[in-house]
Amino acid sequence: MNQFKQPQQRQNYNNEIRKAGFELEFSNIDMQNIVEILTKECFLEPKKINNYLYKFASKYGNYTLELDFELLTQQKFKKNITKLSKSLGVSIEQKELEELESFIGKLSKDIVPYEISTPPIPLDKLDTVEQLIKKLSQNNAKGTTEKLYYAFGLHINLEVISLESSSLLDYLKAYTLLQDFLNKDAKVDLARKITPFIDNFKKEYIQYILNPEYTPSQKEFIQDYLQFNPTRNRSLDMLPILAYIDEDLVRKTLPDEKIKPRPTFHYRLSNSMIGEENWKVADEWNRWLLVEKLANDKKSLEKLSSKYLNHLDNFISITTWETQIEQWIQNHL
Repeated sequence: MNQFKQPQQRQNYNNEIRKAGFELEFSNIDMQNIVEILTKECFLEPKKINNYLYKFASKYGNYTLELDFELLTQQKFKKNITKLSKSLGVSIEQKELEELESFIGKLSKDIVPYEISTPPIPLDKLDTVEQLIKKLSQNNAKGTTEKLYYAFGLHINLEVISLESSSLLDYLKAYTLLQDFLNKDAKVDLARKITPFIDNFKKEYIQYILNPEYTPSQKEFIQDYLQFNPTRNRSLDMLPILAYIDEDLVRKTLPDEKIKPRPTFHYRLSNSMIGEENWKVADEWNRWLLVEKLANDKKSLEKLSSKYLNHLDNFISITTWETQIEQWIQNHL
């Protein structure tokens, strides 16, 4: 049974069924074991790029499996060691390089997670992601709560319904109104809270975009976002979609930031709770649908925006903002 609820808006910016990709971080399992699961149990066709990076063909596109460590996945370790040895006039055999790389890999895999990235999957086929999680859990893969320092996450990349700034702004408004509630409801792990990777949007930017007179052009919307948020470290990272629209404009501000342009919202908030009994990716997905609901409810969006602006201006409030959001959810779901 597919437990992934469907958003109100099922068509993407090209008037096709929307798709979503997922990025799952986890540990406590060997690379070759993961390869076997994806190949033999998920029936994907493997292609080895190197010892720490694999691609798997599917009817939806490529799945990617990697140790989330560029020094190994991009072969930077081998290249740097080879370059250094040549400059010193020392010869290093390929076997020795492999042994050194393996040693670094073993040291890092207890700190750096493995990551599986799925291709964009149609909304009515998202249960395939839950099936993959089940297979990994059965083979003892573990997520965020396995160790105190695991700051592993689940990222959701859902296609946008429009490239227009007005639509993107509505989603961003909805998210800023909901972000405190989502953090609380998702029970974000302490290890992830103390890292900068999933920071909330700041008060100054929220006040800026919730102003009813703010009606930016596409270029203005991108420029303003970059001015207030020159980083990927937001729980809703808008840089992929902004770079998809105008990569040159984004790169002028962030020339060295690791950004993959794509027509999606990059929702980074959720813990990766793989291995935990009763945890479902569908629950994290369904939490995101609150953003979908509010973004496409103009009346509620305007009303809550006005209330939140007043809330931010007041030092003392009778009720918390999370309580007011909970009341809205109860009345609109």
